[in-house]
Amino acid sequence: MTGVDMYWHRVPADDFAKAQRSLFEQVPVYGAEGHEAALAEGSVVAVAEDYLLLEVLFAGGATPGEHAAGLVVSGGGWYPVDPATDDEIGLLAPDEVRAVAAYLDGAEPAAWIARREAELAAVLRGYSPHPWDERRAAHLAGHARALAAFYRRAADAGEAVVKVLVG
Repeated sequence: MTGVDMYWHRVPADDFAKAQRSLFEQVPVYGAEGHEAALAEGSVVAVAEDYLLLEVLFAGGATPGEHAAGLVVSGGGWYPVDPATDDEIGLLAPDEVRAVAAYLDGAEPAAWIARREAELAAVLRGYSPHPWDERRAAHLAGHARALAAFYRRAADAGEAVVKVLVG
């Protein structure tokens, strides 16, 4: 198991120019004040460990012209938060957020998962003792739908997206 969770956080476009440390500290991670409220209102999406499967699902089968596919999970600019730590922050500008939202509009996660099931199962074996099964596929489809809705809301609001890994 990776023991690492990934968070996507919508921020106003003006916040994009803030210092990385400030943006990093604004993300309401598990256990932080405001975490549950942020999840409920849709300003944050949190995925425990299976963000690796989302990367494979969204970017692994993309054609060369689908740049936005690579932005969903690990794409965009990644920057150190503090030289004293390994913390990094991923940033997507509003135009990148719009591109991701357009790519994910009309996405059918269950169909995508069915096409890539063997590859997803192989990736899962690399970090988890739990086997690939229908429950895992349904769980992953739920995360994919949540991310698609998250990016659509961010794009419609003209927002940027901050991504962090916490372990």
